[in-house]
Amino acid sequence: MPIAEASVLGVGGTIGILILLEGLLSADNALVIALLVKHLPAHERRKALLVGLVGSFTFRFAAILLAQHLIDYWYLQMLGAIYLLYLPLKHFIRHRAHNSNVVKVPRKLPGFWMTVAIVEFTDLVFAVDSILVAVSLSPVIWIVWVGGISGVILLRFAAFFLVRLLDRMPGLEHMAYILVGWVAVKLAFMSLASFHESTGMGPEFHHLNPWVFWGGMAVILVAGIILARKVPPDPGDDAEIKGAAQDIQQTYRVRSTEHEESNEEKENIE
Repeated sequence: MPIAEASVLGVGGTIGILILLEGLLSADNALVIALLVKHLPAHERRKALLVGLVGSFTFRFAAILLAQHLIDYWYLQMLGAIYLLYLPLKHFIRHRAHNSNVVKVPRKLPGFWMTVAIVEFTDLVFAVDSILVAVSLSPVIWIVWVGGISGVILLRFAAFFLVRLLDRMPGLEHMAYILVGWVAVKLAFMSLASFHESTGMGPEFHHLNPWVFWGGMAVILVAGIILARKVPPDPGDDAEIKGAAQDIQQTYRVRSTEHEESNEEKENIE
């Protein structure tokens, strides 16, 4: 199955879609943790955001190392498919509630350490999302690793630009979650086929036809990009996202400056 799929559609297409999805999920990850820490004082906000970004890298590398287990066991694949189907449902329900006229009750904001704990849990969730998407697209382990590592690289070097892209075209986030739901369907088919192959129980299931899967991906991508260009950004969200993007950029810039100063001090001592 993996070889046949690669020969029909090419490994390049799989990796290209993986990088696109990993990039959008990485931007979403960076944006969410930046928004989670925005209520803290400036000096604490930068520390919490830095911890969050480091946690993102750590959990994603751990998820990459554990990816083989998702490929080997059908029940982990099924749990992953259910979880990935839940993500777009949660996203669109939350988006609908955000756009409703319901009055929100003010709540007590968490302190520094509670915020850090929430951020780390969020990082863990995004790491699981990232590797599940990769496994759903391809059961070939090296392709999964390429997808996971590309997510880490994009999170480090392109988070600011990707967050600004989501700011200009907010519809891209909706498209990303629809794509996640579609790859969840593929993972569900993979799980059912693996279940029958490993146990011999139940009806025989086949992997989702590659032409059907990639045709669906193409339709979602084209329609998503067209619609995303037509959806204007919300003024309130626009200011919030720009602030989050600036926090991310400043955190990386300050961290880079501190690293350079540390290297200069070591050279002077030597």
